Amino acid sequence: MTRNWLWSLAALPALFVARKLRKDPQFGGKPEGTYLKRLKASPQWKRGRFRNIDRTPIQEDFKSLIGDLIGYMRAKDTFPRLAVPTVRDESPTPPDPKAHYLTWYGHSALRLETNGQTILLDPMLEDWVAPIPFLGHRFQYAASPLNGDFERINLVIFSHDHYDHLDMNSIERLDPVTDHYLVPLGVGIHLMAWGVSAEKITELDWWDCTTIKGVEYTLTPARHFGGRSPGMRNKSLWGSFAIRLADGKNIYFGGDSGYGSHFKEIGEKLGPFDLTMLDCGQYHDRWQGVHMQPEEAIQAHDDLNGDQLLPIHWGGFTLSNHPWSDPIRRILEADRKACVLTPSIGERFQLGSKEFCQPRWWEE
Repeated sequence: MTRNWLWSLAALPALFVARKLRKDPQFGGKPEGTYLKRLKASPQWKRGRFRNIDRTPIQEDFKSLIGDLIGYMRAKDTFPRLAVPTVRDESPTPPDPKAHYLTWYGHSALRLETNGQTILLDPMLEDWVAPIPFLGHRFQYAASPLNGDFERINLVIFSHDHYDHLDMNSIERLDPVTDHYLVPLGVGIHLMAWGVSAEKITELDWWDCTTIKGVEYTLTPARHFGGRSPGMRNKSLWGSFAIRLADGKNIYFGGDSGYGSHFKEIGEKLGPFDLTMLDCGQYHDRWQGVHMQPEEAIQAHDDLNGDQLLPIHWGGFTLSNHPWSDPIRRILEADRKACVLTPSIGERFQLGSKEFCQPRWWEE
């Protein structure tokens, strides 16, 4: 780690407080009044905040944080040395109404084309994943996987409000062409703070279900946490989505989650799934309750009764101290059923296709 990085980390608390004091819009909105009362009415709201199903401690003591800093200083290969190979997204407009396609843009950002609609999942499309702009820079891509801007987006889905999933600049870019948003309870206040009309936002609690243009969406539990600043920890809900397509195909978007009992419950209630998209990167021993190790993602996929698995939450940013390609290497080693798909970033593929099963593009 360079001296500049050390100075940057040392200055981080002061810069964060400075931006907070001047009410930087990146922090989003604050739930108050009748909006807050609705959050408190949720069965997930206990003792002043939202809670996980399974007990989920996170080590955040000073000693652990210093240990993390030392680990980052010693870590190797956390950033690709060459530009990551990408494919330019050439999705047609409007989408093919007779087929289902997915495109992964790196990290957890995805595009789903179904029933003639364009749906974006956790579309963090910018270069920085922190309120302090020198932290969390996107990997260098050979070319932007986006072929210009989107012409029309029928729905944008967010799993929770962390910076690497919900981004203010991405919202400002997408909102003029977006029809509607689907988010967990408490996340909508950020969108409204950034100028999104309340009429365009649907907020769900765990196990709530809504149907939009023939596609059924159920917000399902995840084992994680919410909040865009320490003082707002768990004042917004987090979750995953079970998505039943118009022809009965069933897919699961996991957002961020540690391994837990909720996967088996979701599989029993809403499975089986033709495709699961599961968090398998940016893990750390200290965060095991809220992020899965790659091998745990395989187990979660089995619990969900999944057929194919698309690993997400990797390939975009360095947010932990493991080598950048370790998530995909480890999940493939643990894959005994050849269920893992590894399309290139920006590569559009049809749901159910075996064509993108395990090309090792990261080895280039």
